[in-house]
Amino acid sequence: MAETVATDAARTALVLSGGGARGAYQAGVLLGLVEIGCIAPQHSNIGLFVGSSAGAINVGLLAATADSCAAGIERLATVWRGLTADRVFRTDVASLGSIGLRWVRDLTFGGLVGNVTGKALLDTTPLRRLIGNEFQAGRIAANLAAGVLRGVAVAATDLYSGSGVLFVEAAPDLSLWSRTRWSIERAELGVEHFMASSAIPIFFPSVELGSRHFADGCIRNTAPLAPAIQLGADRIIAIGVRGVSAPSVDDGHRRPAPTIAQVAGVLLDAVLLDAIESDIEHSARVNTSVIRWGGGKTPDDFREIEVLSIKPSVSIGAIAGELADHIPIVVRYLLRGLGSDEATRDLASYLLFDTTFCSRLVELGRSDVHAARTEIEGFFMRPLRPRG
Repeated sequence: MAETVATDAARTALVLSGGGARGAYQAGVLLGLVEIGCIAPQHSNIGLFVGSSAGAINVGLLAATADSCAAGIERLATVWRGLTADRVFRTDVASLGSIGLRWVRDLTFGGLVGNVTGKALLDTTPLRRLIGNEFQAGRIAANLAAGVLRGVAVAATDLYSGSGVLFVEAAPDLSLWSRTRWSIERAELGVEHFMASSAIPIFFPSVELGSRHFADGCIRNTAPLAPAIQLGADRIIAIGVRGVSAPSVDDGHRRPAPTIAQVAGVLLDAVLLDAIESDIEHSARVNTSVIRWGGGKTPDDFREIEVLSIKPSVSIGAIAGELADHIPIVVRYLLRGLGSDEATRDLASYLLFDTTFCSRLVELGRSDVHAARTEIEGFFMRPLRPRG
């Protein structure tokens, strides 16, 4: 049996955001952290795992292999490197054609017949099989019982109430909390929870759990660091999947009206990517306030949280643009109905489940870690501040 999770590990959390195929970058970052010695090779020195969307699937596998963390990360990277579209959604003409016909029927005749069925652009049955094959049921509970984990939290969105739901599998002594427009619930995490959290709106179908229907956890998750802090984290490793982008400026050049693809890409960026960046900035402001109070009792007993933010050094959308022809031809055909290849570039990056693309993202994550090695090592080497 692995040693009980150390105190620092119990106060250290990994927070992974969404991003569809961009989740491969997170696997590369974690692989880099193992290579530079910041993640222990045997059991993890991270005791808390929080994820939404693709990040939920990643933390699920990591939590299930926390007793052999480096091997689990290598396995995660191997899955991403070998990923193809047909392992995530059905790519055959018959399946996509049937979905397309249902959309045409409902959009054309739905007002007449008054019976519009639930639908999505893609059938993610293969993803359910993939998660089932890679995720060993009961392993999270076993690692909690062995003491190598403190807690795992996965976010989803209830489509009927519009509220967020955080499914938590944690040590019995960790108390749950309340949050406006959220339900915090204990659960034995399984395939359906990860499917629910990663159900990208419109593209992936909603997932039924009990009497509720869920979609991507990023929709409602405006404060993705909050669950980690509530679970007791004082140190957070947050891995984003969007690099630095240039601010918008008025250069005087007129442009055509944006296509549906460009609008959809902006919406997905806002839903899946913005929250973690905003929450990291908010955490920095809170830390500044705590320091100004001089370590005394602060309002609401705020405490300083150390956050290591790692995100791509280059544009993932640009990489996707180079490999747009790797998207299955039928899906590419559907996307071109929304705009040109350039217009669908960012949108395509969420659906580009391709070995070349995902392998490049894994390598990008590794290289970004090695490039920032000194800063990252310093973050892990600093002792956590005592509470009180």
